[in-house]
Amino acid sequence: MRTILRGLRPSPALLVAFLALFVAMGGVGFAALKGKDKAKVRSIADQEITKQASGLSVANAAKLSGAPAADFQRFCSGGAIKATAVVDTTGLGPSFTNIPGFNCFQPGNLTSSVQVERVAQGQYYVRFVGNSGPNASGSAVVTDVAGDGLVTYNLANPSPVPGETVFQVVVRNGAGNVVDNRTFSLLAF
Repeated sequence: MRTILRGLRPSPALLVAFLALFVAMGGVGFAALKGKDKAKVRSIADQEITKQASGLSVANAAKLSGAPAADFQRFCSGGAIKATAVVDTTGLGPSFTNIPGFNCFQPGNLTSSVQVERVAQGQYYVRFVGNSGPNASGSAVVTDVAGDGLVTYNLANPSPVPGETVFQVVVRNGAGNVVDNRTFSLLAF
C-alpha cells in the first residue's frame, strides 16, 4: 500500500491549488498565529512544497514570476483589454450619453466612464473617458449583436473631444444600408 501511495505524488499545480485553498480557508487563522507559530507553519509548508515542487515556497506563493499578483492586472497597458461596452443605439441623440461599460482609465466607474453620441443615421462616437496618452486604446473589435448586419469603426479624426482617442462606429443592416436602432458591442485594446 505504501508503494502505491508513493506513486501518487501530487503535481506542482495541485500543490499550489491546495496552498491557495489553505490560504483562503485558513488565512484568518494563520493571521491570528503568533510570530513563532507562523514561522513554524510556514517552514512546514515550505518543506512539503520543496519535496514535491522545488523552487516554490509559501513566501512567494502570493507572487507571480517574482512580482505581486496586483502587478499582473496592469490596467491600460499595451495589449490589455482597455474598454468594453454594449451599445443600444435606440433613442441616442446628438450629445454624449452615459452608458454602462468598462473603461480601464476609470476602472471603478461603471456608469459614466463610457459615453456614446449619435453623429448621423447609423453613425456614433464611442468615448471611453480619459482614453489618451501613450496607453490610449486605438484598436477595437466591433460586432452587431443581432448578427445580421455589419459594424465597422475608425478613429474619429478630428476627435470630438480634444486630446482623447474616440471611436467612430458605423452600423449597417444586412443589405448594407446605414441604420439606427441596433445594438453593437465594442471591445477596445
